Amino acid sequence: MATQGTRRRPAKLLRQLPTLIVLAVGATGLVFVFADRGYERGAVVFAAAICLAAVFRAVLPDRWAGLLRVRSRWTDVTTLAILGIGGLLAALALINDWDADPLLRWFRDAT
Repeated sequence: MATQGTRRRPAKLLRQLPTLIVLAVGATGLVFVFADRGYERGAVVFAAAICLAAVFRAVLPDRWAGLLRVRSRWTDVTTLAILGIGGLLAALALINDWDADPLLRWFRDAT
């Protein structure tokens, strides 16, 4: 006869698998930066790791999120998504040498 609370829980290391995957992708991005002496590819991979963390936190239940679970699901996903997309846009801006002059002119004209 099973009592309440006796369901099997996943192994501790298995629960941290999403965190380990995100850390591995982030470390790969850092290896690209330091090994290639070029920040372009590494910055994109590192930003993709943060976006991957947001996806994992959004789709996995709390018991499987591991160390990705810091606050409420909504707060974690929103924070990680903003940081990941912002990092990706910053990396793409550096790669493509986007010019900020039109944006700065727009700000000056608006004030």
